[in-house]
Amino acid sequence: MSLVKDIYRKNRWVVLWGTALVVGSALANIATINFINKSISTGGAHFIENGLWLIALLVILFSFGVASQSMMTALSYRIIYQLRGRLLTQVLQAEFEHIQQLGKGRIYAALTKDIRSIQDGFVMFPFFIYSSTLVMGGLAYMLWLSWPLALLCLGTLSVAMGLGQALTSRFQRLLREDRELEDSLFKQYGNILDGHKELLQNERRSRIVFDTLMHGVARRSRDLRTLADRYIVINIHMMTVVTLALIGLVFWAVYRWQWGDVALGASFALVLLFIRQPLNIALNQIPGILSARVSLQKLASLRLPDPEQTGFAEPLRADWSAIELQDVFYRYPGNDSFALGPVSMRINRGELIFVVGHNGAGKSTLTKLLIGLLAPSSGRIGIDGMEVHAGNRRQYRAMFSAVLSDFFLFDQVVAQDGEDDEAQVRQLLQRLQLEDVVSVGGGSFSRTELSTGQRKRLAMVVACMEKRSVMVLDEWAADQDPHFRKIFYEAILPELKAQGMTTIVVSHDDRYFHVADRVIKLEGGALTETVLDEVQEQLR
Repeated sequence: MSLVKDIYRKNRWVVLWGTALVVGSALANIATINFINKSISTGGAHFIENGLWLIALLVILFSFGVASQSMMTALSYRIIYQLRGRLLTQVLQAEFEHIQQLGKGRIYAALTKDIRSIQDGFVMFPFFIYSSTLVMGGLAYMLWLSWPLALLCLGTLSVAMGLGQALTSRFQRLLREDRELEDSLFKQYGNILDGHKELLQNERRSRIVFDTLMHGVARRSRDLRTLADRYIVINIHMMTVVTLALIGLVFWAVYRWQWGDVALGASFALVLLFIRQPLNIALNQIPGILSARVSLQKLASLRLPDPEQTGFAEPLRADWSAIELQDVFYRYPGNDSFALGPVSMRINRGELIFVVGHNGAGKSTLTKLLIGLLAPSSGRIGIDGMEVHAGNRRQYRAMFSAVLSDFFLFDQVVAQDGEDDEAQVRQLLQRLQLEDVVSVGGGSFSRTELSTGQRKRLAMVVACMEKRSVMVLDEWAADQDPHFRKIFYEAILPELKAQGMTTIVVSHDDRYFHVADRVIKLEGGALTETVLDEVQEQLR
């Protein structure tokens, strides 16, 4: 998986040093157990003669243990930070159409649920490695003491671990099924928050939404996790019982089959008691690690692009003359009920163009194609003969500023060169009659919780500050009062044209069509360009 490889590449030396410290700590543990065994077998003589060695071993054990756990735990948080940044970069660099196909529910689940699961998994992983290393070290020490008894223990543990693997596989399958439900769960959470005011207005609808969620996806998720955890609980307690049973089996082999003496049996019992806790710790970490694995697989299934370390995209052509759409056709994936095109049109620099048509005619789809948010299903978009394609679409998008019908308003003011010109922002706020409700300072607006019409004006301030050569306004005037609508059409749009800006306005306001250089009409996904008099006559 490229994601895991990328993370390992960035943290390779920390991983290697941390692993070395974990192994060193495990060896120190085994050396301590060996020292205790020798002390018991010699009646305390070994301890009396080499007591300082025990102190040294304990110091090494403490130092290596603290260092390894601290390093690996810090590494886990470092990796989560990197992973969160990577995922956000992937989302920001993904194409608009792909994000729309995924849906907000899947993206929210990835940014919250999956990142959290991966974080928990990485936090648990150092403890799993440490405990597993102690267990393996204990088994290796038993092989050194007596290979027949060690093979007996290994064989029994292998059978138990085989059964445990079957239980764990079942747990993981249920976990994947539960994770698939998370996307639907997050989507329904979002619906409740987005439609909160409608649910307050209709309590019957609110109850239906609640019951659908709680008695459907939420209950199924609860049942899956309850059943999955049951398998893990069985596995943990089975391994605990097997470990204790092995002590009895070892003494049986010593007494019954003469495989050693009582001292050897006691040594094995001590080692088995020693590895019992690390074994339980390792088994307890498995659910979190498997959850992290499922989340990593879920992130990979989003098919987000690998993040590119690139600067800001510069406009594809700064001195362009014309943008052309040639037989552009677009159909939304999985939707056969509507298609746009084929559309052919030419936009000359400096023009003021109105796009008109009834609801559902394809105006918003055309604007998204025009500004590069969507890629044509067929046909081509070109600028001065240069075709727009996947390799230069970022640069093409950098030519446009837009206030779309479903716009989102950020509070930051970002100029094209990256520097905030607050004096110009204040002039725009005054021109758009917002100076009494919004101020600017430190590169941010004082507030964005405004009426829809005022928010659109504020969005236009942001768009103007981007200082790009093309402005697209989708139904911008629909939420303005008649007074300001008149100012927009008869004053602001002519000012933008006088500044040399190419402006494309999606509008239903036929009384102001005379302001435009051209009016383009969409009907049923098809485009017809007519003279102003004809359009006005049709709309009377």
